[in-house]
Amino acid sequence: MGKAGQPPTVLVVEPRAADLERTRLLLAEAGFRVVPVTRFDAAVPLFEVIRPSAVLLAAQAPDFAAVQVARRLRQLSHGAVPLLYLVDERDAEARRYCLERGQCVDLVPRSGSGTELATKLHAQLKLKDAVMRAAAGEEAGTAQALHDPVTGLYNRPFLLELLSLEARRAERYGGGFSVLAAEVGGWSAFRKEFGRGMAERLLVYSAVVLGQTVRDADAVARVGDCQFALMLPGTPAESVQEVVSRVAARFETARFQVEGKVVRASLELGTVSFPDSVGTPTQLLSAAFQDMRRAREFRRMVGSASRLSV
Repeated sequence: MGKAGQPPTVLVVEPRAADLERTRLLLAEAGFRVVPVTRFDAAVPLFEVIRPSAVLLAAQAPDFAAVQVARRLRQLSHGAVPLLYLVDERDAEARRYCLERGQCVDLVPRSGSGTELATKLHAQLKLKDAVMRAAAGEEAGTAQALHDPVTGLYNRPFLLELLSLEARRAERYGGGFSVLAAEVGGWSAFRKEFGRGMAERLLVYSAVVLGQTVRDADAVARVGDCQFALMLPGTPAESVQEVVSRVAARFETARFQVEGKVVRASLELGTVSFPDSVGTPTQLLSAAFQDMRRAREFRRMVGSASRLSV
């Protein structure tokens, strides 16, 4: 949010002069202070000078310079400033690219209404403000209370708080999000064979692989002994399978070494999407793990049927 008594400042980077002026007018009418610029190479220097409340970046082929700038701004702000992409509604390539490789929480239609743009900006600012207050200890105790001591990921209580905030945002302003449940396969047997210390190393390894696979905007948490969950903002049901495939493919190539041997880390996955499914944060998380268990049972049934037919 902006400083006390001042409107939030939004840095808008849009190469198309006409679209830039249109976006500037829409945001100004909604009460934002707008800093417009047409060149992506000017975005980082301006960002360091004005320290905006949020940034809008127009994303388009062929270079997708907006994504490169977003990565740099994420580093400079330590993830504390919301970044949103302006994407042409009919540009499927740009939408896919931003969802898969982008660094922001949400996408905004380039030609959308001023009301939609303003409400999405306000929603992101409020969500970020709430999360920052929690991280500072105003809502969730100390900063250490937000994280799992073994993996360093968010813990279950804080993930549930994030899900609650995201559900309220989606209910008020529209859009959706998904929850991805993940469980390290064979972890109990691994712990019995190699000990708890080595099993915790496997959890840390799995946490690192997950963190490297998803977007910076996605929240990753450890929610059980060998269970993880991810909140995927701005990811509807029709897009979540892309994330599942990417995570599964990453773990297919992952290798973990123990006592000189290479061990493959398998991961079982399940998903649920809001608003296709509704409920409390706990219910949404449970539904994602139920989907994971159904998928596991289906694989077992298929495997049994295959063996019987041989």
